[in-house]
Amino acid sequence: MIDDEVAEILADRTDDGERLNQLADEFRCGREVSQLAVLLDSKNPEFVSVGAWILGELSFELYRSDDLISRLRSLTGHVDPAVRFHALVALFPALDSMDASARELLRRLLCDPNDGVRRAAQAAASRLSLK
Repeated sequence: MIDDEVAEILADRTDDGERLNQLADEFRCGREVSQLAVLLDSKNPEFVSVGAWILGELSFELYRSDDLISRLRSLTGHVDPAVRFHALVALFPALDSMDASARELLRRLLCDPNDGVRRAAQAAASRLSLK
């Protein structure tokens, strides 16, 4: 299962990220993206962060589903700032500047306690002309 694969990759301290990139490549090349829901729903913040990161590395067309978008929106409120950051990056292509919920989400993240999350929100707001 995907969570076992990620656990093995994260436990390998000799890996410099190559195996995570290879895993992302598998999804780029046709592996079923819905498998990432297991990571997004995990209680382990590292797994959740990896799942959101992989989605952010993919073409939006590969994960454009209400189910995954809903999970990503929820994760922008996660306790772990890395999860919030990667969720926002993956969610960005789904944000519409005309959607009140997207504007509210970005307003909330512009006040995030984490500088990286705030900067990502600032970049997203700017690209959507919401500043």
